Amino acid sequence: MKLLFLVLNQSEKEWKMPPREWAMAKAQFAILYGERFAQAIA
Repeated sequence: MKLLFLVLNQSEKEWKMPPREWAMAKAQFAILYGERFAQAIA
């Protein structure tokens, strides 16, 4: 799960228009991983 998040997070920087579902996935990661997720974003 962590590897998937990291790969998608890196790929997102190159996307011109990220998929709609990515916002929902980020919300789910934030709920599941809370503080760790916030640290990864910063």
